[in-house]
Amino acid sequence: MTSPFPLSGRGHVRWRTALPDRHVVGVSVAVNGMCFVATGSGVLALDGPEPRWSADTAAYWGCLLLGDDLLVTGGADGFVVREQRTGEVVGAIEAGPTSAPVSLGGLLVFQAGRVLRATTVTGEVRWEVEVPALHPPLVRHDTVVVAEDAAVRAFRSDGGPLWSVELPGEVDGSLVGLPGGDVLVPVLGDDHIGFLVVDPRGGVRAVPAHLPPGDLVVPVPGTDLLVLPGWPEPDDLGEPRSTVVVVDSGTGVVVRHHRVPAAAHGIVVGANGLVAVAGSPTWDRWAKYHGWPGYDLGNDCYVLFLDGNGPRGEWKANTPITGPLAVAANGDLLVPVSGELVSLG
Repeated sequence: MTSPFPLSGRGHVRWRTALPDRHVVGVSVAVNGMCFVATGSGVLALDGPEPRWSADTAAYWGCLLLGDDLLVTGGADGFVVREQRTGEVVGAIEAGPTSAPVSLGGLLVFQAGRVLRATTVTGEVRWEVEVPALHPPLVRHDTVVVAEDAAVRAFRSDGGPLWSVELPGEVDGSLVGLPGGDVLVPVLGDDHIGFLVVDPRGGVRAVPAHLPPGDLVVPVPGTDLLVLPGWPEPDDLGEPRSTVVVVDSGTGVVVRHHRVPAAAHGIVVGANGLVAVAGSPTWDRWAKYHGWPGYDLGNDCYVLFLDGNGPRGEWKANTPITGPLAVAANGDLLVPVSGELVSLG
């Protein structure tokens, strides 16, 4: 994700606080500084390290923050709308969603099976369109963009069709909005593996680089650069090692390339262009192998900070990182770590 807040990136632990569950699906930060942590067994609202309220409800996606001090959580049966400051429930939407919701001019737009649906926060259906999308919708200004197997389609805010583009390959990850208004599409095709850029006017061009497609790709604000995991490469002993790359989406040139201790599963870019990358062994691998002779996996649990000149610093978590990263309103990096949220100042 690209954060609206600048990232400090000094890597010093400022505080830790306990979470209701080890598995974190999202960390959302409000302009007033509150943050909301969605986990597999509950949602926790925090003012800094201090709990503000909690809700015992399983969350499938991170909290969607709305402009009128509301937030939306989602699970198998639908969505719950709450007040950000108190957690009080103000509405429920029985929807059977298959994607997280996105906000579109006061409406919630989400995928429900083969249907793209827009509702009010009280659950009133405003429009719906049959679209067999496999990934969450993307909102660009007043346009909703969705991906099918090998096509991208766009709809107006009233659900009317706007444009569609056929792709030379299958979509292999979530759509990403680029700073200039274009849409980045991960694809797996016969002639191109990596990413395509779809222009809202209907043009398609390839990012001219052979890259692993997937959900984890983040644009750098004010540039044409993308940060994403690269292909594994052999080390001096021939063992495959994970990498992270920074790529120019226009030229395909890899402008920075870094080997990392374990596969990256979290990337966030601050509004100032500073990048944080996190990775660790999975919890299952940690539980099975950590502590065996020759298997000290603590050093593989890391947060790496990158600026325009390369690595700027690193923080070792020494235990698995178990959710996505976020940037706090004060510039701290928020890192879910094995049942805790750690704030790095």
